[in-house]
Amino acid sequence: MSEDIITARGLAKSYGKKEVVRPLDFSVKKGEILAIIGPSGAGKSTLMRMLDTIEPASKGELIIFGEPVTKRSMHALRGRMGMLFQKTVLFDRTVAENVELGLSYRNLPKKERMERVSAILESMGLSRFAERGGHSLSGGEGQRISFARVLVTRPEILFLDEPTANLDPVSTQVLEELILHENRVNKTTIIINTHDQAQGQRLADRVAVMIDGAFAQIGPVDEVFYQPVNEHVAKFVGVQNIFTGSVRNGSAVSGGVVFCHVPKFTEGGVVIMLRAEDISLSKTAVPDTLVSVPGVVVSSVRSGAFMDVVVNAGCLFKVIVPFRQTGDVYVPGEHVRLGWRSDVVHVIPKTS
Repeated sequence: MSEDIITARGLAKSYGKKEVVRPLDFSVKKGEILAIIGPSGAGKSTLMRMLDTIEPASKGELIIFGEPVTKRSMHALRGRMGMLFQKTVLFDRTVAENVELGLSYRNLPKKERMERVSAILESMGLSRFAERGGHSLSGGEGQRISFARVLVTRPEILFLDEPTANLDPVSTQVLEELILHENRVNKTTIIINTHDQAQGQRLADRVAVMIDGAFAQIGPVDEVFYQPVNEHVAKFVGVQNIFTGSVRNGSAVSGGVVFCHVPKFTEGGVVIMLRAEDISLSKTAVPDTLVSVPGVVVSSVRSGAFMDVVVNAGCLFKVIVPFRQTGDVYVPGEHVRLGWRSDVVHVIPKTS
């Protein structure tokens, strides 16, 4: 098993009386990608700055590469780490010179610096821009240059602070592919902060959901996205169907709908969660292997290649239907059937 490359123990940050990051205990394995996701203002960027030793913690202990972080050790540690920020930073120099700046404090011979710059630009498909001015590039190209400036230093740990927040979808995809390449080929440990829950799902080995300065849940991607620990996490990771219900005869029930059998619950209130993409929708029938309920279409809105359909079946269900796959158009007032596998329903106890 990989060793812990970062360990935080009671790590917290306050500005005056305002606690921005509440005490956190977690670790990051060498070579893994950890995505910290959460709404704006949750404390994600502050945490990233503490981990990169830019911002001192108010309390707690931070251990990197097996050594406690102290004022004396910060300079040496930062030489082994790199940070890419949300805002593209380019200087009034050529692209090659912008990238070389990443090595300017490394005391490397000029020849070695230029060899590294040439190699990183080639590997990222940016060689053709080498002699162009940094300010002549598009936003996506500029962020790739900023990324190259970080990677040319060969960091062992890479921090990405909302690196694609200002990019278009195509540029975002390109940068995400470069991030995955860096992790898979060079085994670089990566911590990415993003408010885009889908990006965390695409890139990470583990996800930490940060809400109000604390980790509401941290774990493997599928565990967090399909087994959220509470309603707050569920809403942030995109669970659209969340119902308050109860246990009756060993089943989770809400609005007269029997969702699934829940042998670990005997009684009491529960919260029932079902992802919109896990529900089948049909104008005729659904397979016998699925839980099936009748309903009436309330609304139907085209969203790119999908239809967002709301169905009243005792509860208001939100369903995502691949439009081109089915070709069906759902009209308000139309009678339909919903279906889902019982194992995709996630049920947790209702708390006050």
